[in-house]
Amino acid sequence: MTDASDSPAGPPARPGIPPGPDLSGRQLETVIQRAAELQLRRTEPADHLSDDEVVRIADEVGLEERYVRQALAETRANALVPSRPSDRSLPVRAWGRAHVQLSRVVTGSPAEILSKLEEYFEAQATLRQVRDQRERQIWEPASDIMSQLQRGLDLGGKGYELAKARRIEVMVEPLESERSLVTLRADLSNQRRGHAIGWSIGGASVGAPVAVSLVVGAGFPPLLIIPLVVAGAAGLTTFLAKQTFRRQREKVELVIEGLLDRLERGSELSVVHRRTWGHRVRGFFEEV
Repeated sequence: MTDASDSPAGPPARPGIPPGPDLSGRQLETVIQRAAELQLRRTEPADHLSDDEVVRIADEVGLEERYVRQALAETRANALVPSRPSDRSLPVRAWGRAHVQLSRVVTGSPAEILSKLEEYFEAQATLRQVRDQRERQIWEPASDIMSQLQRGLDLGGKGYELAKARRIEVMVEPLESERSLVTLRADLSNQRRGHAIGWSIGGASVGAPVAVSLVVGAGFPPLLIIPLVVAGAAGLTTFLAKQTFRRQREKVELVIEGLLDRLERGSELSVVHRRTWGHRVRGFFEEV
């Protein structure tokens, strides 16, 4: 007969809480957030907490101080992000919003970050600077022959998505601990207008012959057929323009996210570190 004292000691049983599967990272975030809400309901929380108090509380759930400090900086930085006014105009409802705006808290001073972005925009994105303020810059597509030729040929397959925008705005706000809030805003109103006009012309070129053939060939009354064809063509072209412009906007968002990712990691923005063929051609003509 085995003595109970000889059996290995296991974790104390907790009646009423059956064991469950391991939690994923997303589920862990949900559990911690929910537990914090429940605890705050039972106690009277202070109106304001200092950074050290937040770090102490986070340490109790096993969060490292450096990540808590970064989260604090990002939370404060959210209040600094320029808010976009609500726009319910007809172009927005028909084809979607024309602006892409993304922000990220990165390590570095505003001067360092603006210098990196400036080098990238000029060398890799074929943009030219039109405004240069202390912590804000505005860029537009470069209109010189070499830049247009470089974008047109696109031998490197870069796409030059930022150069398709009407304007790129860069805003950098300094934060504590050598961190800065970077906001990149792309104005794609020219692309939205181009998609809308292009599909409208295509719809008119197809809808007009259809309406004429139905009226002349089939003998349908014009007052019935023409409004139906116009309405159908307008609805279809609006839908197609909205879809194609949405894909264009997603490409720009992806490029901006990639730039912010590299800034956050502290890596170089220029993917190609050698001189591009455009710079070589410019240098050749300058030497001649």
